[in-house]
Order: sequence, then C-alpha cells, then structure tokens
Amino acid sequence: MSEVRVNVEYKSIFPQTWKDSENRSEHVIDRMQLRGIGINNIKEAVNFGAKTLREDGSVVARHKWYAVIYREFDLPTFKKIYPITVLLKK
Repeated sequence: MSEVRVNVEYKSIFPQTWKDSENRSEHVIDRMQLRGIGINNIKEAVNFGAKTLREDGSVVARHKWYAVIYREFDLPTFKKIYPITVLLKK
C-alpha cells in the first residue's frame, strides 16, 4: 500500500481544471473541526473505507461513522489526497 498524503491547505495547482481550491480548503477545515475528524481519520478512510467513484471524478470513502469526499492523485511513490468535505454517516 502506498503512502497517503492529505493536503487540506489551499494551493492553486490546477486552476484551469478546478476553480474550487480556496473554497475547498476553507470548507473542509471547517467541516473537520465541526465534526471532530482529523487528518489521521481521513487517511484511515482512504486506506480502509469502502469507496465509490462519483461522476465528477471525486471519490467517496465511507469508514466507521464518517465519510470523506476527496480527489486523489496517484504519484509514483505516494497518493496525494485533496479532501472536499467530510460527512457523518447516519
């Protein structure tokens, strides 16, 4: 299993592809604090959660009592994860 690196900070890496980078960063940090989910929880969901691919190319990972919606970039040595939001499962 390759290493997972989670990036919740704003970076305008792909401005031509996704316009939501700054809003995504603010949103995901707010939701993580509100729901008590940390970066380690996100890594756990990415590694062990049940995954579903959405039409827009993002992934939903459901694990334990929460779900993480993110974009994933597979690089040769690790997976780069850009969380969009975190949800509590009902």
